[in-house]
Amino acid sequence: MKLEKLLKTALDELRMQMLGAQVLFGFQFHTCFQEGFKDFPLVTRAADAAALGLITITLGFLVAAPAQHRLTERGRATPRTLAVTTLFAELALFPFSLAMGCDFFVVLSRYFGTQTALIGGIGATVMAWSVWYGLCVILSMQRKENTMKMQMDGTTSLHGKIDEMLTEARVILPGAQALLGFQFIVTLTKPFTELPRTMQLIHFGALAAIALSIVLLIAPAAIHRMTFKGEDVERFHTIGSTIVTLALVPLVIGLTGDFYIATAIMLKNEAIALAGAATVLLLLISLWYVLPLFLRAKYRAE
Repeated sequence: MKLEKLLKTALDELRMQMLGAQVLFGFQFHTCFQEGFKDFPLVTRAADAAALGLITITLGFLVAAPAQHRLTERGRATPRTLAVTTLFAELALFPFSLAMGCDFFVVLSRYFGTQTALIGGIGATVMAWSVWYGLCVILSMQRKENTMKMQMDGTTSLHGKIDEMLTEARVILPGAQALLGFQFIVTLTKPFTELPRTMQLIHFGALAAIALSIVLLIAPAAIHRMTFKGEDVERFHTIGSTIVTLALVPLVIGLTGDFYIATAIMLKNEAIALAGAATVLLLLISLWYVLPLFLRAKYRAE
């Protein structure tokens, strides 16, 4: 089986994970702007903040593989890229399952009490672990030795590069659109009007950044269709790759800004929220830019 086809399948699977994660991602930002949230017990608000952090880490892992493919490998399908994509897909499931458990706790605690909510949250996480990890381990033990060999001739077709680049844009887009939907809706809520003016301005700045990110992520498809008429052209691959890579910059800015606002409301502590936002900023920049560029320089030197 050709390597670039395996990589395309792996990227499609990343996209499926992102589509699932975007639901929780949007929910996390919405909860703190609901009526009565400020009256929730500290343990519930802390669980919600933990879920926000965990789902943000999930997003970071899911985008990390496309970032390395663009920056480190420049769109080439390599065994290392396939291995990295598989690794980040596996890593993303862990914080995803924990975030799901925290959200079950937040929702159930309001109606059934803390103890029942804790059982429900743990149950949700264990259920996810059982299916995502346990079932995979069992099937791997029962799986016979794979006789299929990958075709690795050191080259990737132009069509494959373009297809993978557009798929990577589709991997990133759902996370950005979930955040943009929250950003527009929340401005119409009463709790938002009660925020300090500084926080409101940070939110509008984050909204503009996420909108820019989405515009950039959609741009390659528009350019491919309207300018190049859907043809496989090396110049389009270069342009599209550059745009997708640049789209992560405003995504980081917008996500960090609203992460600060959401955690400040959840925990009622701006110092902790600022530290959390700074941590998110460093994590995403490291996963999406620093690590890929470091690996690129390392492999070039070798």
